[in-house]
Amino acid sequence: MPRLILIDDGLACLGPLGDLRASFEQRSGIFSALERSERAFGLSAQLHLSSGDASLAHERTSRPLVDLDDLSAAIVVNGRSAAGGGDEAPALGDIHRDAAGSVTLAHLEGDALRSILEHPVDASSPGTRLSFRHPWDLLDGLGDRIAADAALLESSHGLPEWVTKVGDHPCLIESDVTFLPGVVLDATEGPIIIQRGARIRANAVLCGPCSIGPGCLISDRTLVKGATSLGPGCKVGGEVGSVIMQAHANKVHDGHLGDALVGEWVNIGAGTDNSNLLNTYGDVAMRLDSDGPMHKTGRIFMGCVLGDHVKLAIGTRLMTGTVLSTGTMYAASTPPRALVERFSWCTDAGERLYQWRKFESVLRTVFARRSLEPGEALLSRLKTLHDARASSSG
Repeated sequence: MPRLILIDDGLACLGPLGDLRASFEQRSGIFSALERSERAFGLSAQLHLSSGDASLAHERTSRPLVDLDDLSAAIVVNGRSAAGGGDEAPALGDIHRDAAGSVTLAHLEGDALRSILEHPVDASSPGTRLSFRHPWDLLDGLGDRIAADAALLESSHGLPEWVTKVGDHPCLIESDVTFLPGVVLDATEGPIIIQRGARIRANAVLCGPCSIGPGCLISDRTLVKGATSLGPGCKVGGEVGSVIMQAHANKVHDGHLGDALVGEWVNIGAGTDNSNLLNTYGDVAMRLDSDGPMHKTGRIFMGCVLGDHVKLAIGTRLMTGTVLSTGTMYAASTPPRALVERFSWCTDAGERLYQWRKFESVLRTVFARRSLEPGEALLSRLKTLHDARASSSG
C-alpha cells in the first residue's frame, strides 16, 4: 500500500489567502485537495512544503510532515491541483503535470520520489492537468468541482415534507441537518450538498451546484446562488453566489457577496455589499500584495478577496476587485481602497496599525465563542506577519 503525500510547491500566489494556509488547505470545491485526496485514496496524508510555515500546516491539519529519508512508494498530489472528484491511483512510475510542468499527481518511489519532492516543476515536460495559482482560479470551474466532489460523499438522508425540491440533480443530505419550513432546494443547474449538523432556517433558497459545510447556519430568507462552497461553521445570510468561504466566517445578515473568496474567522457586518462587475464590463484587475504587480484576472465578474480575521463594520461597500489583507479591521464610511494591507485599523479618523495586544485579545475571544483556542504556531505566524507590517510602516 503506497503512502499519500500532499505537497505545496510554493508557486501559489494567493495574496492574503496564503498567509496562514497552504495550497492543499484551500477549499476548491466541496473539499480542499487534502480532504479530497484522503477520501479518494482512503489514506491519511503526509505533508511536504517547499516553502512556507510547515509547523502551522502540521498544527492546522494534525497531519505529519514527510520524512525525506523515507523513499517508499507514495502517491503524490499537488495542493494546487484543480481536479474535482476522486482520481484513480496512477500506476507506479506515472507522473502527471500541468501546462507549466508542475507535477499534479504521481506515484513514485526511491530516487524518483526524492527528485519530485525536491524539484516538482519541469518546464520541459508540460502536461494537460489543471491547477490553480491565483485566488480567482479557485472560482473558475467551481460548480463543476462541487458536482464532481459529490461522488465522494456516501450517505444521504431524506428531505422533510415541508422542504420543496425542484430540478433533477441530487440533493445529498448528511445526518443531523435541520430544515425549517419554507426552504427551497433548486437543483435545476446542479447538485446541492448539505453536510452534517447544518441548519437551514425558514424560507431560505439554495441553488445548485452548492455545498453547505458541516455546522453551517443558513439564516432566514437567505439566497445561496450556484457555484458556492461554504466551509465548516460558516454563518450566511442575505445573498451570496459564486463564493468560497474557508471556515468559521460570518455573513449572517442582509447584503450581497458575489464572486468572492473569504478566509477564516471573517466577520462581515450587516448590510455590507460587494460589487462584482465593473460598469465598463471590463476585465477586473487586482493587486494581491502591496509590493506585488497588478494581475489581470481574466474575469468580468470578480468581487473581493478577504483574508483571515478581517472584520467589516455594518454597511461596508466593497468595490470590484477589492483585497482586504489578513487582520484588517475596517469601519470607515467610505469604501476601502483596492488593497488594504495586513493589520490595518481603518476608521473615518484615518488608518493606523492594529495593535497586537488588541488583535490577539479579539482573536482569543472569537475562538472561545466556538469553544476553540488558537494554536501556538498560528499565533507565532500572525505575530511574524504583524511585526513585518509594523516594521514596514515605520
